[in-house]
Amino acid sequence: MLLKINIITDYPLWFSIFCILLGAVYAFILYRKEEKFKDLSIWLIRSMACFRFLLVTILAFLLLSPFIKTLFNKVEKPVIIIAQDNSSSNLLNKDSDFYKNEYLDKLKVLKNSLEETYEVKTYTFGENLEEGSKVDYAKKITNLSNAFDELNNKFYNRNVGALILASDGIFNQGSNPVFNSGIEFPIYTIALGDTSVQRDIILKEALHNKLTFLGNQFPIEIAAEATQCINQKTQLTITHNGKQLFSKQYDINSERFSINENVLFEAEEVGVQHYKISLSTVKGEISYVNNVRDIYIEVLDGRQNILILANAPHPDVKALKLSIESNENYKVTNQLINEFDGKTEPYSLVIVHQIPNNISPSLKKVIESNISIFYILGNQTAIPKYNSLNLGLNIAKSRNKFNEILPAVADNFPLFTLSENTIKNINSLPPVIGPFGTYQLKTNGYVLLNQKIGSVETDNPLMVFFQNSGKKSAVLAAEGIWKWRMQDFLKNKNHQAFDEFINKTVQFLSVKEDKSKFRIFTKNNYFENEEIQFNAELYNDSYELVNDPEIKIDLYEEDGDKYNFVFNRTTTSYILNAGILPAGFYNYKARVKLGTKDYVETGKFQIRSLLLEANNTVANHQLLQNISEKFGGKLYYPQQMENISKAINTNNDIASIIYEENDLKELISLKWIFFVLLTLLSLEWFLRKRNGAY
Repeated sequence: MLLKINIITDYPLWFSIFCILLGAVYAFILYRKEEKFKDLSIWLIRSMACFRFLLVTILAFLLLSPFIKTLFNKVEKPVIIIAQDNSSSNLLNKDSDFYKNEYLDKLKVLKNSLEETYEVKTYTFGENLEEGSKVDYAKKITNLSNAFDELNNKFYNRNVGALILASDGIFNQGSNPVFNSGIEFPIYTIALGDTSVQRDIILKEALHNKLTFLGNQFPIEIAAEATQCINQKTQLTITHNGKQLFSKQYDINSERFSINENVLFEAEEVGVQHYKISLSTVKGEISYVNNVRDIYIEVLDGRQNILILANAPHPDVKALKLSIESNENYKVTNQLINEFDGKTEPYSLVIVHQIPNNISPSLKKVIESNISIFYILGNQTAIPKYNSLNLGLNIAKSRNKFNEILPAVADNFPLFTLSENTIKNINSLPPVIGPFGTYQLKTNGYVLLNQKIGSVETDNPLMVFFQNSGKKSAVLAAEGIWKWRMQDFLKNKNHQAFDEFINKTVQFLSVKEDKSKFRIFTKNNYFENEEIQFNAELYNDSYELVNDPEIKIDLYEEDGDKYNFVFNRTTTSYILNAGILPAGFYNYKARVKLGTKDYVETGKFQIRSLLLEANNTVANHQLLQNISEKFGGKLYYPQQMENISKAINTNNDIASIIYEENDLKELISLKWIFFVLLTLLSLEWFLRKRNGAY
């Protein structure tokens, strides 16, 4: 609603009198005694004089920099938010048909009745919040607290009248929404689902290792629960590749019967192994989906062996061993250099802690071999002997002196990436002890850490990597990294940052360089709500990336279904988003032809089922009641939905907001001013020309 319009200027408004006088004087002088106007009628002369008077007056007034100040009254209607739980647990009850049909019609009627008075926004939620009113109960995760947070962010500083939350109260991700402190509007809840305990056998958990090694035994821990199945029987069965490995029958003798079983199996085949765990059903179960679970365990041929050779016992050796063995794929052996026999064949990487002045033949054999080596220098390192090895980093003018050195992560390190949290932790670690001197990179090296002396970051490398003729090596020019591991635990109550730093280093150095010209990259494990992503690289004979040929890939599901895709090209390589696929175990076969050669890459990946919704089928209406009470609303059942609009309409706190809004514009910026001036000038010119007075 428009209230008032004011004109203001940079100068006192009474200056406009001079604008009027200027226009009047100009028109008077121009038309008073001109001979060429003597034959014209007096009304025509006065009209032209009036046009000129208005034109000059307006132009003069615009020189005062006038502004138009407009005052509006704006009315913001309350926003009513409807958030519908779209998770599959809503249908795991005897009223599933009602929730798929009649209930949705009732929800639509409620929305339409509210739209007559309020601005209504509709959302659905599962793991995330989604705008819209399409409800299919297909979401595999419920995160109520995340839905609250997103709504609070979306409607920050808006006139939110109320939130209508329709849910069964079951959440399996995120925190308890009752403790959300950001909501400042009432929440009216619609209690869906069934609070009665249904007859059901639920396979709640099947805990297992993600990987194991050939010949090793591995456990599968099974936790299950049977409710309202007293005097019934169920049988636990575990199969592998169609072969039954374990079977046990249970007599259910209570209303809430628990099953806990720990079974050991031996890894007999290399590769990803599929195990199916199932509990036989009983008549009348509310759901059969939660009776079965598929698990996949990767069996490796053996751990990679890492050798630590130390000049003398040192706490760094223990820290390295603990960190590396936190990854199940590695096994660490540590020896003193003077006890080593020189055999490196079993090892993927050798870590040499300190280089003595007298290098034994066995150590010399290691240094001269093609095995990857990680050198750690320190107080026991003979710097001249180290320099004579020409490893790529030279330390001159050392004079056997040592410094306290702080680490600083270098920019643009290309060989692998560290997480932001790890980088932040590394940059705040305590000092280590390294040789004092002039550091020179003799060959192309990749610096991961620079030296920081006090508060000054230098260009001297603290940790650097090399790749020469297929051999990988790294040099850490300091000892005392055991303090880094302790500091990580002191600060974070875990060793994750230090373990990531060491394991990324070990992984890069121990992995043999892939010389294949066609490579496919994807994760080994996905959840069924994740999109399946592939990356591909193709190299020509000069090992240059090319992406001219078309790459096709076929995905084969375990039961025989087949999916065909074609990769999209990026700047130099390929990418494919295969979307969301059904849970299961998949093989893939990618094909490409470069020149006259055909290349094929195969592999496997697993899509794991999300059964969180099926693990709990009992609606939690008490949670919804607590939410309503805390946030000033009320709980309703689907049969009472028409009462929600009445409650909102009678809530005096839910009202429109009227506020004033000022709009300030320069008068000269208004387009109609230009057209007024143009019209006045054109009319005067036309009349003068038509009557021969120009």
